[in-house]
Amino acid sequence: MKEFASGIEKSGLSFIWVVKTRDDPIITGFEARVSGRGLVWVGWAPQKRIMARPSIGGFLTHCGWSSVTEALGSGRVLILFPGACSDQGLMARLLVGKQVGLEIPRNEKDGSFTSDSVSESIRRVMVEKEGEELKRNAWAMKEIFGNVQLQNKYLDEFTRVLESELVLTKST
Repeated sequence: MKEFASGIEKSGLSFIWVVKTRDDPIITGFEARVSGRGLVWVGWAPQKRIMARPSIGGFLTHCGWSSVTEALGSGRVLILFPGACSDQGLMARLLVGKQVGLEIPRNEKDGSFTSDSVSESIRRVMVEKEGEELKRNAWAMKEIFGNVQLQNKYLDEFTRVLESELVLTKST
């Protein structure tokens, strides 16, 4: 957590960081140092509403599918920090391949990372020229992930297929 906080701080950029608890002493000192350019939000946050704000430039994510779809639904570029759970590493690779985000590099042997790798990744996506194409690609994904009518159409079609299979299964 210390490396992560230090990396966000070193980036020099404005941010909102959602944490579960304020109990960690790293957060207390961190909040004081970034006062005026950063907000530490404790507990549940209305992520989808936050993503919809035009002032939000990107999203540093653990690569959970719900978070990814909410970010891309608002056209937000991704800074990828996959957790150790199930498919998050695979999701990160997919999103890098689709050029909608950049993964924070880690040590391949032990999974560790540095504050510099966090800071550099954030800046590469948000400030550097390299991030421009990623931002454009993420914005284009808004047409798919942010289109509620299209999502409902897909769900309706899926439901029809399931219902027709159920009818076929019952008749055989």
